[in-house]
Amino acid sequence: MFLFQISNYDDTVLDAETEELLRQRLEAHSRQTVPGMWKLTDSINAYATKGPGREKRKERYRIYGILLIALGIFALVPGLMEPRIPTLICGGGLAIFAGVLEFCLVNKKKAPKVPVVCQKEAKSLLEGRRAIDWTKNLVKINFDEAGMTIFSDKVKEIISYDKIKSVFETEHLWLLVYNEKKALLLQKKDLISGHTNEFLPYIRQEISVKQ
Repeated sequence: MFLFQISNYDDTVLDAETEELLRQRLEAHSRQTVPGMWKLTDSINAYATKGPGREKRKERYRIYGILLIALGIFALVPGLMEPRIPTLICGGGLAIFAGVLEFCLVNKKKAPKVPVVCQKEAKSLLEGRRAIDWTKNLVKINFDEAGMTIFSDKVKEIISYDKIKSVFETEHLWLLVYNEKKALLLQKKDLISGHTNEFLPYIRQEISVKQ
């Protein structure tokens, strides 16, 4: 059994993590909808990161950078001497800039960009959670063999595992998508019964069994 006592969503770290959860959800939906496109995308990404010759390409780019900087200095120095030659100054400067750029880009790795739609949805989701003082509106959520039970002093709702479509995880959060379009955002710190490292495997197992 896993029991959550919902608390306020006031930690600023939740903003970026909620966006990431929704990005994961969007990608998962896209992979189900157009698996062929993702198979090709994954193949290209795997080749780009681990493919043959990657280290050789990095070394080649470094050599290019050294050569461009050397050529730039070779052109820039005489260009600055009297009488100054603007074309040499301009060409030398551009060559040095291009060489430095080669060094900067060779190891640069871009983090996956969160789509704008996910940013907007995350903002709306958190605004709804933060509009409630959860210390006054006591809500608990229980996960056991019966399913997911949401209960408070006035309300009790049971959702069977076959209604839970997917679950995603970040460092401090879980996102459960159920009843097609509903989303439940759970903070790991709110788990008062059960172990955090066992929750995700348990939910995924229950989902796979019931569906």
